[in-house]
Amino acid sequence: MPTAVLGMRGSGSFAGVERPKSWREQILLQFPNGDAPLTALLSKLREQEVNDPEFSWFEKGIPQQRARILGASVTTSAAPASGADIAAASASADIVLTLVPDGATAGTSDVSIFKPGHVLFNQVGDEAYLIVKVDRSTNFVTVRRNLGSTYTLGVNTPAITGDTAAGDTVVIIGSGHPEGASIGSAISYASAKYRNFTQIHRTPLMLTRTARRTKLRTDARGPYREAQREALQIHAIEMERSFFFGEASENTSLSNPDGPLDVTSAGQPLRTTRGILRWLPAITTASVSVHTDLTTYNSGIVTEKIFDDFCEEVFRYGAKEKVGFVGSTGLNVMTQMAKNKATIDLVPTDQTYGMHMMRYLTPFGVLYLVNHPLLSVDPVWRRDLFVVDLDKLTYRYITDTDFVENRQNPGDDASKDEFITEAGLECHFSGHAPDADSPNTIATPAAHGRLKGMASYGG
Repeated sequence: MPTAVLGMRGSGSFAGVERPKSWREQILLQFPNGDAPLTALLSKLREQEVNDPEFSWFEKGIPQQRARILGASVTTSAAPASGADIAAASASADIVLTLVPDGATAGTSDVSIFKPGHVLFNQVGDEAYLIVKVDRSTNFVTVRRNLGSTYTLGVNTPAITGDTAAGDTVVIIGSGHPEGASIGSAISYASAKYRNFTQIHRTPLMLTRTARRTKLRTDARGPYREAQREALQIHAIEMERSFFFGEASENTSLSNPDGPLDVTSAGQPLRTTRGILRWLPAITTASVSVHTDLTTYNSGIVTEKIFDDFCEEVFRYGAKEKVGFVGSTGLNVMTQMAKNKATIDLVPTDQTYGMHMMRYLTPFGVLYLVNHPLLSVDPVWRRDLFVVDLDKLTYRYITDTDFVENRQNPGDDASKDEFITEAGLECHFSGHAPDADSPNTIATPAAHGRLKGMASYGG
């Protein structure tokens, strides 16, 4: 039996007696290499029905337990000033520090994640400290230096730098407790809250009674079957684009709406769902990140170092197998790079429900490349690469893709049917800022990424 990849349910192919359970699975069955590969793959991944068009979820990553020293002083009776340092070879065993945890407000000390007994490690001076007191009223900690025998007080103890941007960084490396001690303080970490909306997608098809009875030379099954196939394809394409490029919104008042949108004037809401692009952190133009504008950063030229730096960023969190949806120009660039130094292997289609994938091995993880048709046909998007951790996506729906017949008015000499879906995308570990009412305001790390504007290979 073939091995499933990327967390897809099932063995990787439709059995001869297996019938797709939904119209979304029909998209994968009928168009395995068609225009909507993400929508098709979502039919074999995690999904969850919702009972409200606005849905929320909570995320909690691994606590970093890391902070920057804002100020340091040998005077233990008060918090040190911002930017205060301790010189090398200091003879003071007990010192005080103000600390700014990673992701917290810069320039403001916050010792809420620390407790007496925590052991800190200074990543600049390679020195361990023991926290002996936490003053939560004025936000500083008292620590004991000279743990062990690595350094000698007053002889070779390292300097300690305090600064908003350039201060030494310390990491909690454990906690120590004396025999017979009480249980001590408990510390917990708040979750980050996110939300999105379901979006109503509707794709109607209409044929007159005469048209339905007309025989087509191009399709012996008749015009209705072709109209139904075309409507399903368009439905899938529009859902696909929304899952990549959509923005979360809720509109209850539109100016001079036309057609079916006129109900918004009566207060009926129109919602759109946020896609992967809008979940990513802000794009960078001066450095490589999980979301990099290569056109500005390096004139669209991909080098091996740039791509390795990008892969290191995008595989730092999440699964070590991710899918890369790439346009034709971007794929051409990656092929040239692979011919020079790397290897691209074809993945057997019986492992991917007939979808063509290419396995690209990086030092940081495995990238399954899919040449995305909707990216390739667009003169701008064909240079883009979207790296998606499918395990961090959930398809949330009120109405899964359904085909509804007989929507015409009574007495019409025609039939009007439609495909309808009300669904949205839940994207975990996107790097996006949490909601305004989130218990934790620090963004969770990004497990997805985008390399924009891959125009050529530069060696």
